[in-house]
Formats: sequence, C-alpha cells, structure tokens
Amino acid sequence: MKFLETSNFHTLKKSTYINLRWIGIIGQLISVYLVYFYFNFNFDFISSNIIILTGILSNLYLVFIYKKTQLTDRSAFICLLVDIVQLSGLIYLTGGIKNPFIIFLIIPSVFASSNLSFRTNSLLVLITTIFILFLTFYSKDLPEPLNFHFHVSPYYFYAIPLSLIIALLFLNYFAIIFGAESKLRKDALNKMEEIMAKEHEMLSLGGQAAAAAHSLGTPLSTIKIITLELSKQLKDQKDVMQDIELLSSQVERCNEILKRLSLNPNEEDDFIDEDLSMKDYLKEIVLSFKETSKKDFILNLDQDLNSKK
Repeated sequence: MKFLETSNFHTLKKSTYINLRWIGIIGQLISVYLVYFYFNFNFDFISSNIIILTGILSNLYLVFIYKKTQLTDRSAFICLLVDIVQLSGLIYLTGGIKNPFIIFLIIPSVFASSNLSFRTNSLLVLITTIFILFLTFYSKDLPEPLNFHFHVSPYYFYAIPLSLIIALLFLNYFAIIFGAESKLRKDALNKMEEIMAKEHEMLSLGGQAAAAAHSLGTPLSTIKIITLELSKQLKDQKDVMQDIELLSSQVERCNEILKRLSLNPNEEDDFIDEDLSMKDYLKEIVLSFKETSKKDFILNLDQDLNSKK
C-alpha cells in the first residue's frame, strides 16, 4: 500500500518508545491488581491479564527481535496500533466510555503526531476515533459495585466521546504544527553544522597544503642546485643541456605553485584543476617541452583516430 510506504524522514527512537511502553504496562498491571485485590471489584480479571500479556510480548519483541535502533514510519504505526487495540480491549472489559481511564486512549496518536508522517498520524487518529465510538455503544459494565450507582443524563454520556474526539483532534493539530516547526529548526541546525564542517575541512586542507609547500621547498631547492651544477659541468653537451634546462624550468614552476599555496592555500592551479580531455593534456605536455627544446613536435591525433577506424 502506497499509503503505508516507509518514510526515511520520519522515525521513532526505539529505546524511548520501549521505556514509555513499560511505564504504560506497569501502570495497567497496578490498576488491574489494585482494583481487583484491594478494592474487591468484580470484573473479567483473567481476560484483562491476557490483554496486558499481549502488550508485554509485543514489547519483548521490540527489545530482543527488532534489531534496528529506530522504528520506521510503518513499524511505528503497527506498534502504536497494537497499543490502541490493547488499551481498547482493557477499557471494553471495564466499562467502555464510562471508564475514566478512557482518556489514555488518545495518547498513542498524540505521541505519534510529532514524530511520524502526517498520513500515518491521520490514520491513527481515525482508528482511535472509531474505537472511541465503538466503546460508546458496546462494552461491558463497570466493575461491580460501581455499575449499580452510575446513572447520568444521555447528554452527559454522549458528551464524553465528543469531548475526547475534540481533544484528540485539537492536541494532534497543535503537536503537528509545533513538530513541523521543530523539524525546520533541526534541519536548519543540521545544515549549518554541515556547512561549518565543510569549512573546517577546507581550512584543514589549506593548512596541510601550506605545510606540504614548506616541506617540499627543501628538496626542490636541492634539485635546483644540482641542475645548476650539471649545467656547468655538461654545458658542452647540447642534448643533455636541453633536458637539464627543462628540469630547471619545471622546478621553477613547482616553486611558483608552492609559493602561491603558501600565501593562499585555497588558490587553484589552472592546469591541474581545469577539466581537460586527454588530447588537451597531451598538447600541454608537448608545449612544455617546446619551451626548452628546439626540436619540432608533431601531435596528429586525428590521423591516429582515422587509422583505427
């Protein structure tokens, strides 16, 4: 179903949800056992324990079987639906809409409104409303002897589900609005942190470039001295002198690049950073040899391409 597609932008932290569920389950156990054993009220005690057991088992499933640290939009919807059904079952056995603990039925959907997607939350609100209306007309009586003394006007009786539905819609609306604003602030903060991290990375790279420039200065100076000595010793050998002059010119070029990096680490090299094709790279290499060599270089790539065809 496309309506229940998993969303990568809406998740629920599993550990927080599990802890809240344990609090709810412990509260249910205390209420059921206190009412049955301390106040001696008569209701379906065994069925109530079975319903609470389903909540315990579903929570154990999240603890030991569900391995993800975040509940996806779909997984959270299923878990919250289980909570609504489980709590509705308990209220059905203990008076339905007349049970004052009916207010807890709106908690799962309100809890989801600020964490899950709008579609998922809307579906939970609809399901909660259906259960409230169902418990208004169908339920067992309040535990004895409370059922003997509960007599109210129909206006008051039907105002209870109406007020719950209004509260459900009202709280969800405000939770969605404030949740959306909170998400915007969170996204803006994450974007700012990302930009600052990139700036810090660029500064770090700039510092490394400056350090590299400083470190390379010594070996390049050594190469420069050696080329000068070789040029003095081999000045009569023209072929060797051309290579030495080329080497010397490239050393000077490296020194210029390192000097610029030392002054401005963010400065880019035109040749290295330019998006050139292999043909253009070869032309640049040939031109660098032409600076110090009297030989003619002919680079005919078109002829090579035609011969391959």
